[in-house]
Formats: sequence, C-alpha cells, structure tokens
Amino acid sequence: MAASTQAWLYGRPQARASIRSQPDDFVVDEELNFSPSGAGEHLLLQIEKIGQNTQYVARQLAERTGLKNRDISFAGRKDRHAITRQWFCLPWPIKAEVPWQSWHGEGYRIIQVQRHHRKLRLGALKRNYFQIRLRQVDDITAVLKRLAQVQQGVPNYYGEQRFGIDGGNLIKAKALFAGHGIADRQLRGLVLSAARSFLFNQQVSARIAAGYFNTLVLGDIVQLDGSGSIFRADEGLEALQLRIEQGDLHPTAALCGLPAAEKSQPQHQAAQLEAAWLAEHGGLVQGLIDFRLKAERRSIRLVPQQLSATQQDDTILLQFALPTGCFATSVLRELVQYTDAGASQQYGED
Repeated sequence: MAASTQAWLYGRPQARASIRSQPDDFVVDEELNFSPSGAGEHLLLQIEKIGQNTQYVARQLAERTGLKNRDISFAGRKDRHAITRQWFCLPWPIKAEVPWQSWHGEGYRIIQVQRHHRKLRLGALKRNYFQIRLRQVDDITAVLKRLAQVQQGVPNYYGEQRFGIDGGNLIKAKALFAGHGIADRQLRGLVLSAARSFLFNQQVSARIAAGYFNTLVLGDIVQLDGSGSIFRADEGLEALQLRIEQGDLHPTAALCGLPAAEKSQPQHQAAQLEAAWLAEHGGLVQGLIDFRLKAERRSIRLVPQQLSATQQDDTILLQFALPTGCFATSVLRELVQYTDAGASQQYGED
C-alpha cells in the first residue's frame, strides 16, 4: 500500500510544500536508551553523516579499523538524504590506543567517542529528534492550523522507505513466499519486515476508514503510553475509552506472525474486524507464519513530542521527537502534501 492510498486521520491536507531540498532541511539526532558506562571493551562512536546511509558508514568503519563488517553495530538505520547524528559501536581492547581521528571518511565525521561495557544493539534508542524544514509552503495558515490536530496524534504508519524503491522490498517478499529464496540474511530480514509493515499499515488505514482509530471495540488489545505493556479490553470499555482520549492508552494492530500468547490476541468484535482487514492478504500473513516470525502488537497512534513550528516567509521549521521505530513522514503526511526532493517522489497525491 503506497502512502497515497492510506487513509488520512484528519482528511487529506490542502497545503503543499517541499522537503529535503538540501541536507540540512532534514536533521535527525538519536537519543540512546542508556548512558555510556565510560569503561569496557567496546567503543561507542557518535557520528554525524551527510548524504550517506548507515550501512555505508559501518563498512567504512570496519575498513579503517581493520575489523569485520559484522563487528560494527548501530542502534538505528538512518536515511542518507539528511544530516543525521547517530551511534555506532565496535570492539576495542581497553589498553589499545584509540586513533579515532583517522577513522573519519567521506560524508561523515566522528563527534565523540565513549567506552562501554557491552555491544550496542539495534533498537537501543529512546527517541529521535527531528528538525524538518518545509519549503515553498503554499498555505502557511492551513499548516499551522493543522498542527493543533496533529499534536493529538497521527496514524503510526510505517514510512515508504520501509518498502524500498517502488515497493521493491514488498515485491521481493511476495517472491520469497512463493518459493524464491533469498540467501542474504540481512536482505531477507528487510523483505520480511516490509511484508509485516505493509499488513500493519493496511489495518491502521482500515481502522481509520471504519471510524475506530480512537474508539475501542470489545476485545481490543491496548498499549500503555510510553510502554510496551499491553492488555485486552474485555470489560470496562467506558473507563478505558476515557484513558484512550486522555492519551494514557492506545489501540494496537497486529504485527503478523506465529500466534502469540492468548492474552495478547484480540477477541470478540476486535478479532472479527482484524481478520476481515487482513483477509485479502492471506498469502502475506501465511508467509510470515511460515518463516516463524513471532506475532507482536504495535500502537496505531503516534503522538509527536515537543512539537513546535517556526515560520519565515514561505518556510516552516518543524521540531519534534518520536519514539524509536516511528517515522517522521507519518507526521508530515497529516500536515501537508509534500514533494520529497531527496527521494524524487511526491507523497499525498492519488
């Protein structure tokens, strides 16, 4: 499902703008979910990169340090069409000299180095901070007015980048499920993730269309705000609905895979709706089960933190933070129809 066919929560925006006309129009800063210990046999490197993707920097670090590619880890993957400050990790003997100044490369530089007692794992982030400049905004008033709605939450869609150029990762996933193997483990993981993300987006869009985005139904699985804790709404829906409206709870949708524990499976009306929304994609659902991915839940609502906007002429600078695993483009698409100069494609159009 392309972004243009996913339902808008507040209706399709009327204003138009462009993003990523230049690298500093899109700036991302990672915040780890821990503090470096200051000691240990691993180095944490905070790196600023421009015009390069995360895997490229990891390979360059391996080459410059004499390590293997698999020795270099990072907390999150970041787009190349931006300025990003993110964390990498590599093993390094405690008593060995650390010539990190020689590890700089084209399109990236090391900001700081910290020792740590363990390897950095993918996903070890608390949040990402974004500074995004909207240029050539044709209706400033409409965008600023829309901000008040967006502050209440937007659909927690996976962004287009999850699916690859022209949806290539999803196409590969369908081929994989049809029996065409993928030897590269990393690529196989990417295409499996694309399939699961597509199915999640399908459920969120269907739920919006059915009028259930912020409305609980019997048997829903809900998630505590700021936590991975979930439980099923089997009773007391009126009180739980109030907590939804207050932002303390969020409805969830399935990240498909092998059946999870019974307590994390929707029941009653919620189970019937979810099955109906996924029915036409049975091949993808079964493929994820066959590859033994574990079913999980994900909040369908994304609430931007510290959202602010500064206007100058026909430009708006947005600043906000999002929990790890969430996409800034999910916020942007509810604000404005935008042309992404970095990706050379337009979002928000039919």
